[in-house]
Amino acid sequence: MVRLREIPRTATFAWSPGAASPLLATGTRAGAVDADFSNDTKLELWDLDLDSANKGIELEPVASIDSDSRFHDIAWVQQNNTRGTIAGALENGSLDLWNAEKLLSGDENALISRTSKHSGAIKTLQFNPFKPDLLATAGAKGELFISDLNNIGNPFRLGNTAARADDFECLDWNKRVPHIMVTGSSGGFVTVWDVKSKKESLTLNNMGRKAVSAVAWDPQKARRCPSLE
Repeated sequence: MVRLREIPRTATFAWSPGAASPLLATGTRAGAVDADFSNDTKLELWDLDLDSANKGIELEPVASIDSDSRFHDIAWVQQNNTRGTIAGALENGSLDLWNAEKLLSGDENALISRTSKHSGAIKTLQFNPFKPDLLATAGAKGELFISDLNNIGNPFRLGNTAARADDFECLDWNKRVPHIMVTGSSGGFVTVWDVKSKKESLTLNNMGRKAVSAVAWDPQKARRCPSLE
C-alpha cells in the first residue's frame, strides 16, 4: 500500500459529502496528546488533491478555526447543494455546528450555533441518512438527544438518567428504517431505539460487560447489527 497523503494531526475526522472534490474535516482529539504537545484546539479542513502529482505527502489545512473544546466526534452533511454543515461532538458537552462553505472562504462567522443540552461530554453523533436535518448525539451519563437543524435549540431526549447511568460510546442510524437507531455503551449494553415512539425497543448486554466501542447496522438487512468491544 502506497502512502499518498499525510495529515499531521491527532484528530477525529469526517469526509465531505456530495459529488464535489472530496475534503476531510478534522477536530483536535479529546483525551489525546499531539506529538508536539500542542494545546491548540481546532477544526480544520483538508484538500487531499489526489489528482495532483506535485502535491507533497504532508498536507497543510485549507481552512482552520479555533474551537472552545476538543472533539470526540465529527459529522458532515450536505444541504441545499452547498458544502453543507459540520457538526462537532465536544468534550465540554457542546454541540457546535459550522457552515462548511464559510469555513472554506475564511469567513469568521462560520459558526452556525452552539447548544449545551448535554450535561457531560458528547461522545458520538450522526446525521440521519434519510432525513439529514435530524442529528443524534449521545454521550456521558446515558444522555441521548435528537436535534432538528431547523430548531437546534430544542432537541428531545430518548431514555432517562434513572434508567441509564453509563456513557454512550457509539451510535448508528438504521440504513433501512429511518426512525430506528442503535447505541453502544461503556457498560456493555447495545440498545435499539424507536425514535418515532421516543423509547427503547430492545437492550442486549454481553456478560463480560466490556464497553461497546462500535455499532453498525447491516446496510442490506434491517435487523442485523454487529457490535465491537
